[in-house]
Amino acid sequence: DHLGGGFARYSTDEVWLAPHFEKMLYDNAQLIDLMTDVWLETQNPLYAQRTRETVDWLMREMRSADEGPFAFTSALDADSEGEEGRFYVWSEDEIDEILGPEAPFFKEAYDVSPGGNWEGKVILNRSHDLRLGNGETEARLKEAREKLLAVRGGRIRPERDDKVLADWNGLMIAALARAGMVFGQPSWIDAAKAAFGFVLEFMTETGSAGERLRHSWCSGRLQHPAVLDDYANMALAALALHGVTGDPEYLARAERWTGTADAHYWDGDGGGYFLSADDTDDVIARSKPVHDNAVPSGNGVMAQVLARLFYLTGDSAYRDRAEALIRAITGKEPGAMVHQPTLLGAFEILESGVQAVIIAAEGDPAEDGFRHAVYAAGLTNLMVNRLRPGHDLPPRHPAHGKEQVDGKATVYVCRGPVCGLPLTGIDALREELARL
Repeated sequence: DHLGGGFARYSTDEVWLAPHFEKMLYDNAQLIDLMTDVWLETQNPLYAQRTRETVDWLMREMRSADEGPFAFTSALDADSEGEEGRFYVWSEDEIDEILGPEAPFFKEAYDVSPGGNWEGKVILNRSHDLRLGNGETEARLKEAREKLLAVRGGRIRPERDDKVLADWNGLMIAALARAGMVFGQPSWIDAAKAAFGFVLEFMTETGSAGERLRHSWCSGRLQHPAVLDDYANMALAALALHGVTGDPEYLARAERWTGTADAHYWDGDGGGYFLSADDTDDVIARSKPVHDNAVPSGNGVMAQVLARLFYLTGDSAYRDRAEALIRAITGKEPGAMVHQPTLLGAFEILESGVQAVIIAAEGDPAEDGFRHAVYAAGLTNLMVNRLRPGHDLPPRHPAHGKEQVDGKATVYVCRGPVCGLPLTGIDALREELARL
């Protein structure tokens, strides 16, 4: 959406012009994460701009509340006034009237023609040139887009699906946290923390079965027992926030949710996790999702959570469970692994996980510099652990017993069970990460 930001659900033609105009939270969460990866690899400013625009859309149109506690709602419909895409498309005459002398410049950039490019209307696009223009060009186009967006804001909007889903919010929280660190946007991290807090406060119940998540919240009402994806994605979100903030409470929360998944969703006979809990009483059969679809499978995400918990805690029980999960799924249908990229990612983390352990005093500015350098390296199998001087990691952790050097903030880069020499300079850290 070149005016309002965010991505539509899918294309309906072979040239990727006409979208199905519905916007889904889970698509945009995964695209924020993907664009962050690609920007780290290419430094192409287009991906940074699209990420910012997508987050702007998220915060403007998908918050469950404008003030106070909030999480993110599920989707925007494709239709308004009974027509698909009506809210989003234009005519040449409308653009001429709104933009005046700037219209010819804008129309050339955004494929605006008298007869339109889709069912007699115009879908704004820049598909004929995939490069951004120079600074002056982009500034002029931005000013024109803002005028059109203001007019579009007066149209009848598509309906919004106001459900807050724990699993989809988990995907968005994780994406926002990492993107916020990579792009130097602390407000994105704050939004991720706020949505995480909402799930904890409003989507968690404590009863005879202990503290348990619920799947959905809408207008103050909780619905449906949590499924595996809720625990998996929220645990992944907790680990993402632990990495960017260093707050040990997020790591502890990920461990508790993983423990709940082990207690109520693990298949003790065949291995792997069921979609529904053992005390969910309204399902005929307990399915076990193993293939990625529009969202990653719960089993694939749980494998990644377990792999990361193994490195962050040094507890071999997490590695054992991750390996058992991977064996249970891949042993039955190895040819189907093309449909299991999330699970393959977990295997890659287990085999070659890298961990940066930062030992720094509270408020030491070097800690943030080290953390930014770690995320800028773009290693998807990398984890960050923070330690305060005078504290230690468990004896089973490879960085157990490591200390600061001369009272300075110090980083140890650990690969598997082996940690490298202590690093106290950010350039030395960057060199070590580049070598990896």
